Amino acid sequence: MFDYLAVPAYALVTALAGLLHTPIAVTIVLTTVLIRLMLLPLGIAQHRAQRRAEKRRAGLSERASQIEKRFRGNPQRLQKEIAAFYRAEAPGLATNTVRGCLPVLAQMPVFSALYLAFSAPTLAGKANILLQESLLGVPLGAHLISSTGPQLALFATVLILLGAIAFVSTRLARPRPIGWVRLVHYVPMLSVAFLPLAASLYLVTSMTWTVAQTAILRQWLG
Repeated sequence: MFDYLAVPAYALVTALAGLLHTPIAVTIVLTTVLIRLMLLPLGIAQHRAQRRAEKRRAGLSERASQIEKRFRGNPQRLQKEIAAFYRAEAPGLATNTVRGCLPVLAQMPVFSALYLAFSAPTLAGKANILLQESLLGVPLGAHLISSTGPQLALFATVLILLGAIAFVSTRLARPRPIGWVRLVHYVPMLSVAFLPLAASLYLVTSMTWTVAQTAILRQWLG
């Protein structure tokens, strides 16, 4: 539903390529970094909202533990008190959760536009010239499932990078994911099989930024 934003994103990439005289592959990376830099205030707001939600959950957990200690000898009363406690506190917790998601939702149109600009065969009825360029001899419109020979080496490098980024992302996640939930961070690796190389470059750049931003903001904002 964000097709209409893909054309300005496409125009931005081509304009930067002409202005900086850089290859399209490099321009894709630079455009992604530029957009993420512009969205940094939303990233800071998201981090602060998550921190507030974490503190609230920790406070609720501590108060629930106090109730458990108080009524430990009366299981029926304990069940009623815990249920009443969470009924009273659930609305506030839900509100904090929704507020924490708002910065993410605000960024979705931009990310979708960039994704379309780097993956759609045509834009505004014209061929997407971004996909006609190449990186190390591999067309930016190439796909892993149809690649052979040297092209496979480049896609293998992309997969390794995404795997490393996903691993670091699981280490930074709060709360720390366990079991199969950790696999969610590795889903972008599967998408490389179906995405053109241009979109894969965008994924690598954007995910690297996300991991670095999370680590820096967590250190800077405590």
